[in-house]
Amino acid sequence: MGKRILGSMLLLLLGMVSFTFLSGLKVEAADRVHTVSSQETVESIAATYDISAEQLMKTNGLPDGKLYRGQKLIIQTDYTPSIYQWTERGKQIGNYAKSFTGFKKTAGEETPKKGFDSSGLIYWVLSRQNVPTDRMSVEGYYKEGMDTDTPKAGDVIFFLEKESSKVVTAGIYLGGNQFVNSGYGAETVQVRSTTEKYFEQYQAAYKTYTPKGEHVVQNNETLKSISDIYGISVETIKMRNALPTDSLMQGQYLQIYSSPLYPFYANQEASYDKAYDVIKYAYTLRGFTYVFGEYDPMIGMDCSGFIYWVMKEQGISIKRGSAADYYSLLPKLRDPKAGDLVFFRDTDLSQEIAHVGIYLGDGRFIHTTKNTGVHISDLTSSYFTQKFESFGQVQSNMD
Repeated sequence: MGKRILGSMLLLLLGMVSFTFLSGLKVEAADRVHTVSSQETVESIAATYDISAEQLMKTNGLPDGKLYRGQKLIIQTDYTPSIYQWTERGKQIGNYAKSFTGFKKTAGEETPKKGFDSSGLIYWVLSRQNVPTDRMSVEGYYKEGMDTDTPKAGDVIFFLEKESSKVVTAGIYLGGNQFVNSGYGAETVQVRSTTEKYFEQYQAAYKTYTPKGEHVVQNNETLKSISDIYGISVETIKMRNALPTDSLMQGQYLQIYSSPLYPFYANQEASYDKAYDVIKYAYTLRGFTYVFGEYDPMIGMDCSGFIYWVMKEQGISIKRGSAADYYSLLPKLRDPKAGDLVFFRDTDLSQEIAHVGIYLGDGRFIHTTKNTGVHISDLTSSYFTQKFESFGQVQSNMD
């Protein structure tokens, strides 16, 4: 009996020692970094470290299995699955940005193959992480992002001249005063610190593209299961997102809290009774892909298909047409209201109406494009200023 007790105590002590030291080893292993070489794949690297390919991709925020020679991947061996949250999403974005440390700085470029400038790095990282955004300058990203007083990994950090507030450079924030930047003082992408003498001369500002208060619908989730996670009623979630039914689509962005996430329309006069609902529902489709000639989010939508789907789902009778068709139907406006349409001409010799979106207010509109899918853009950007044609009054088509 005494021997059994002594044996049990020894096993318990051994277990405690193993836990103490092995957990330390796990932490050390979690900090390992693997530099990708030629011919390596996600599967081969995962096999090297005896982890799953899915785990390797999730830890580093890899959007697909494509790797780039020189990419630096974090090897985390103590992976624990967790409910999808924006804080975790932000860490993945930061880790993905960090994986390009050492890649060359190239003015005007935005790919691992050609290199990155500071805004090009932001565009590549965010777009590859399914955060829908246009390719813009650092000034454009500063204007488009949402202010945050509590910056977190995955946000964008900007450095502004203190007197003029002119944006000098920007990068992907990692937390703890660190950020990934392809810009000043280095010829490659580097992890930098706000405490460096160079950056201390500027004012730091943070914008978020991975906001709190949204939930991204995962496979097999229901309104009831999401309601249980946040302690908010199903009806409230439906109302805040203008969901026409209880059905959800994987990848939909659901606003959970009461304040509008992108409040461009909040102080705008609505063009018609259901304009705010049209906008709220359109917001849930951000990131859904572009497919020419289609209108179903689960297949993909072109610009006019997006208009048709959103209006139809909100009970607004509208025929399936092209951007040019909608342009021909609506009276033109100088002063649009929230929910009106905005039209753009092609810049080639044809000069035809080639694109359409939904006006949100404050110079913003939501639309879908080939490279980015459904996203919000700024009318004052040079690209859309060049192509802008007019606004169309939606209310007139309902009389």
